[in-house]
Amino acid sequence: MKKIQTKKFIDNSVLVRSLLPLNRATITYYNVLVFMLKAKTKEFDTKQKLSVALNHAYGMQVSYGLTGYGKQVALDVRFRYIRPEFVDDPGYIDEVVHIMDQILNDPLLDESSFEEAKYLLSSRLRRQNDDPDSLALKKALELAGKETSIAIPVQGYLDEIGTIEYDRLLSLYEQWKTIGKIVYGCGSFDEKVMSFFDSLKKESAIRLETNQLEPGSPSIETIEKNISQTSIGQVYSTSTNVFSKDYYALLLLNSILGQSSMSLLFNNVREKHSLCYSISSSLIRFDGALCISTGTSAASMDECIRLIDEQIKVCADGCFTDEELEVARMDLIDMYRRQQDRPWAMIEQAFLDEVLRRSDTMQDRIERIGSITKEQISEIGKRLSLVSMAVVKEDHDEETGL
Repeated sequence: MKKIQTKKFIDNSVLVRSLLPLNRATITYYNVLVFMLKAKTKEFDTKQKLSVALNHAYGMQVSYGLTGYGKQVALDVRFRYIRPEFVDDPGYIDEVVHIMDQILNDPLLDESSFEEAKYLLSSRLRRQNDDPDSLALKKALELAGKETSIAIPVQGYLDEIGTIEYDRLLSLYEQWKTIGKIVYGCGSFDEKVMSFFDSLKKESAIRLETNQLEPGSPSIETIEKNISQTSIGQVYSTSTNVFSKDYYALLLLNSILGQSSMSLLFNNVREKHSLCYSISSSLIRFDGALCISTGTSAASMDECIRLIDEQIKVCADGCFTDEELEVARMDLIDMYRRQQDRPWAMIEQAFLDEVLRRSDTMQDRIERIGSITKEQISEIGKRLSLVSMAVVKEDHDEETGL
């Protein structure tokens, strides 16, 4: 286990991560598997029994998730438990280790769990498809990526749930068991917990295959639905690799454009012109993509798009103000500082630093962010190229106040 040794938190947090290929044939299976893994184990063979066991271990928490990293998807199991020095029970840490062992090595993947997992995943995906913002961005990524992994939704495919085969899912689970695990811990750990995680098969070296979204003629699609607002999802190629020396300049550009509290998109599209309900930008760094999500009305859509293009040109021309740049710097630095108060964020940063082969200290990051010039950010802005746009549009004329 790679440790972030600290006594800052009452709880210890442990991430057990497996990196799997991200492809269409298996992603829906992995989502069903995640629902099954968290349901029950061979000893705790009902949800109620597992819940009782976790509560008895002083509120121990277990969670699961899938996260995309370029051409891979990470299947995560997360444990959080109170540090044993705060518990007056000599058998407490043995109880914690036993639950971890059950979770990781003895899940109960029976057919009733299989049917329930398919139902739960189906319900979640239907809710996501009913949300116009989610649907617009999902469609835009599908259009942008064509046959690459950026087009594959990590949440899986609703129309494939009915074709999932129980035996094949069990086979994928057996494959997952043989894959080396990446284990990070944040806290103060005793020998019994260390010994348990040391017994797991480890991934010898973390290797991530990244995508680089290429510029090209934009693909555009409009979907009409009986909804009360229009959502726009746009995907841009950044032409900036996550391993590039321009990484911090890309982070600052994103903050200036649409992520910070004084972003160009928020101030000039939403606040100044009152054209949208929401607007923001975000990065998919391991795919070389920048996404802009906008919630507006059909009547305001064209003007929104025009103003979005205008804000990107402001970045490319370096015409943002010194104050806007300083706010973006402070927001980015504050993000890194806030990570020091959140164990999962600290673990994720440690993982990213290992993957990106960076050994930056907090002071290194502050100095790098402080050294980025307008010219460097402008150069990144000039590389932005619209690759796709999806519009989920209300199919009726409805006056909606903004």
